[in-house]
Amino acid sequence: MSPLKKYIWLVDAIMRGGELGLTIEQIGNKWDADDEMRSNGAFSKRSFYRHRNEIEELFGITIESYSIGQEFRYRIADNGKSDYFRHWLLNSISVNRIVTDSQQVAQYIDIPRANANTPLPILLEALKDQRMVSFTYGSYWMKEPVLFYNFMPHALKMFERRWYLIGRYNDNKPYRCFALDRMSHCELQEETYQRDPAFDIEQMYDGVYGVTIDEETPVESVWIKATPLQANYLRSPKLHESQMEIGEKEGCPIFALRVRPNIDFRQKLLSLGSTIEVLKPESLRQTLREEVQKMSQLYEEE
Repeated sequence: MSPLKKYIWLVDAIMRGGELGLTIEQIGNKWDADDEMRSNGAFSKRSFYRHRNEIEELFGITIESYSIGQEFRYRIADNGKSDYFRHWLLNSISVNRIVTDSQQVAQYIDIPRANANTPLPILLEALKDQRMVSFTYGSYWMKEPVLFYNFMPHALKMFERRWYLIGRYNDNKPYRCFALDRMSHCELQEETYQRDPAFDIEQMYDGVYGVTIDEETPVESVWIKATPLQANYLRSPKLHESQMEIGEKEGCPIFALRVRPNIDFRQKLLSLGSTIEVLKPESLRQTLREEVQKMSQLYEEE
């Protein structure tokens, strides 16, 4: 059995213990009760402590120990909630274990297939060691794939179940964003680089909906009126972290957002159809009005 499977099993088992966690004896009992784990040897406290350190080093997931009276217990620190990547990883591990353990249920769970050739592991290593990468990219704006070399990864971002790489070529070039599912032949280079200490992904994406790096479109206050039913879907999950519900008009809830109304945001609004109406700013209303008119012309009867 690979070490990774053991890591996944341990993280999932302890995560299922919740905030109370598990004692070392309970972890051992679960291990020995699992046919697959037991077939690779009995539970070992020594191995557990080693795996615990390796899990933190590899994934940033801390299995913390604490005491209740004379009893020592183990749990996932903060349930991974303080870090988006750890939270995503923990959720992925949980789903993976549920499907693996429950074959009778697995046939009723439809999970979108991920690209098996994703360069995510390579890029994670590049970020960790600050090594340059090369890759071929098939942009929708270019007729032929382009080879990129000496690229300096600075961050990874997920949006709508897709991973994106943010980085640049050198200190004088602007940051660019690439979708991992359009990459091929991604390789680590021997050359290293120094990550810009001023790089701040939160500041870069301030007010941005999506992944497009947009410094030209100013941040504006956008008010959206939604039908009562659609409002339920806007409340969770929110369109943007800045979203607030500020009142209602004609029985319809009104939401205020602090965003850059770029193309990604406009397309999202248009996808909601007549269930929402942008109240302000007028410039955004006008842009959407023109787009709706173009759409309407496509469906006019001849």
